[in-house]
Amino acid sequence: MAATPRLSWNLRVSPDDQALIDRAVRASGLTRTDFVLQAARTAARELLVQQSWQSVSSEHFDQLLRLLDAPPGPSDRLQRTMTAPRPWQR
Repeated sequence: MAATPRLSWNLRVSPDDQALIDRAVRASGLTRTDFVLQAARTAARELLVQQSWQSVSSEHFDQLLRLLDAPPGPSDRLQRTMTAPRPWQR
């Protein structure tokens, strides 16, 4: 299996930002690269999730909330299960 190619990034940061990031890196136990990648992945996922919710109309969002607030009634199968004799009662 071929190795996935790795790309290199160069970032310019202020000394204050560098000190802050390095303190967090030491606290996390990760390497600086892993820490920055983890933070970037988290921020990217959060942004994409927020954008996906922004595309939902308020009407559809309200409909979703109504569905979540109104749990379904018991199904026939659930009612049969709940009224069946328990194995320890036979």
